[in-house]
Amino acid sequence: MKQRITTMACILGVWLLLGTGAWAGDGQIDIAEIPYTISSSGSYIVVHDLATIQTDVNGITIDAENVTLDLNGHAIIGPGRAAGTTGNGIYVPSPAKYNIAIRNGTVRDWRLDGIDAYNARNSQFEALRCYNNGDDGMRAGIGSTVSGNSCRSNGNRGIYTGIGTTVSGNSCAYNGGPGIFAGPGNTVTGNTCRSNGFDGIYTVSGCTISGNTCTNNTGDGIQVSGDCRVVDNTCDGNGYLTGDGAGILATGSDNRITNNHCTDNDRGLDLDGADNIVSGNTLIGNTTPLDAVAGNQLDILISELPYTISQPGMYRLTGNLTLATQDTNGITIDADNVTLDLNGHAIIGPGKAAGTSGHGIDVYGTQYNIAIRNGTLRDWRLDGVYAINARNSQFEAMRCYNNGDDGLVAGPGSTVTGNTCYNNGDDGINASVGSTVSGNACYDNGDGIQTSSGCTVSGNTCRANDNDGINAASGSTVSGNTCTYNTGDGIQVSSDCRVVENTCDNNGYSTGDGAGINALSSDNCIEHNLVTDNDRGIDCNPVTGNYIASNRASGNTTQYDIAGGNTLGAGDLANVAF
Repeated sequence: MKQRITTMACILGVWLLLGTGAWAGDGQIDIAEIPYTISSSGSYIVVHDLATIQTDVNGITIDAENVTLDLNGHAIIGPGRAAGTTGNGIYVPSPAKYNIAIRNGTVRDWRLDGIDAYNARNSQFEALRCYNNGDDGMRAGIGSTVSGNSCRSNGNRGIYTGIGTTVSGNSCAYNGGPGIFAGPGNTVTGNTCRSNGFDGIYTVSGCTISGNTCTNNTGDGIQVSGDCRVVDNTCDGNGYLTGDGAGILATGSDNRITNNHCTDNDRGLDLDGADNIVSGNTLIGNTTPLDAVAGNQLDILISELPYTISQPGMYRLTGNLTLATQDTNGITIDADNVTLDLNGHAIIGPGKAAGTSGHGIDVYGTQYNIAIRNGTLRDWRLDGVYAINARNSQFEAMRCYNNGDDGLVAGPGSTVTGNTCYNNGDDGINASVGSTVSGNACYDNGDGIQTSSGCTVSGNTCRANDNDGINAASGSTVSGNTCTYNTGDGIQVSSDCRVVENTCDNNGYSTGDGAGINALSSDNCIEHNLVTDNDRGIDCNPVTGNYIASNRASGNTTQYDIAGGNTLGAGDLANVAF
């Protein structure tokens, strides 16, 4: 009997020590009412929904380290988000507490935060529902993990974290501030942030933000400052309704922003800082696809037309792109040092007879160091590529087809290599002064190739064009080309040109009138060419002052039509007709 009394006294002592808490059978301490303060380490469990109508109090205060609090699927309910002036659902006061775990329940209707555990370090927060609190849904301290929580309709931030925290698999919606506000050095991955009153995810420096979905937020989908990696996120419809937002905004430098999908935002990517590395992002349906200051390293995917390139960088097409709108350019390049890779795809206009203007690609203003390559430009009202203002530039491996004016127009000092231009309304290729035009094929255009002065035109094939195969201005070298069945001349030059080792056959075709080679002025050197079956083989009449030697002519209506005053090769350098 004495032993039994002693045992009962011990149990009563523990009960009195714990207040309203009691030991559960599994060693956890029951919490059966609030307010409640945890003042010693241990494992605590909420036994049913707990509510209070008291204002300016915290529901559960954790004033100890090494505490696990299991809400056990129940709710901690405050007096209302507008009631009183203070009060958190669960609160960890200063100084810092280590090794806190809070899980598995609802915290709602508190004046301040659902959970204010910013003083909890090396802690865990999981499977919590923080709803309709006056300030933040949840605040987690340094070095914590925040996973699998839902924070909705809180007055400020859904989740707010300290330094070095992992925030994963959470859902934050309809909060007044950012869905997630992450401190420096956080990993923020696999979260969903929708319809928040500010940004979906807002982070500061040195974070990894990956695999998140941020949609219809009033501000930005994701905002970072500097030194962050932002990869594989989906950002749609941000800057929602009356808001203003980007899919992704980088306010600082040294960020790496790759492989994100940004659609239907006010701005797809917004780079307010320099020295960011940007690549592999898809930007579709945004009011402005890219808004970037100078000094960033850009490798941008183009997924829609029209598109304006306003910053130096690498740009690539993701697929065939069609623009049905008349009188609009497909892609406008308004920057120096741009490479545009069509990536084997086509830029397709509304039709060569549709509207009154519109180029497939337009280089706007004087720009330097432009490269455009590897794709098709077709069905534009004016030119496939209009780059007369592009200087020191490259144009290669393009197919310019069925455009209303020129296939390809290149600016001064450019190289134009390996392109095919077919069925364009005027020139297949038109190259400005000091350009090299080599290895191209031009078929069924106005002129096949037309160049300004001082160009090198070599190794091209020009066939069945409505005017001349090649028309080169003064001081050019025209060598190793094949020009056949053009309605006008195979090759036409003005003055001071060297025309050597070309093959010109059947020019002046059908009802046309043309020479294999026609010199319109003086001081040209025309040698070692083969001219066959043209109206005239070589025509230097009535011009004088040209040197003509070692050419071979056969089957022309007139083999050589050369006025006096020109110099002809003799002996081994004589011109031959056979």
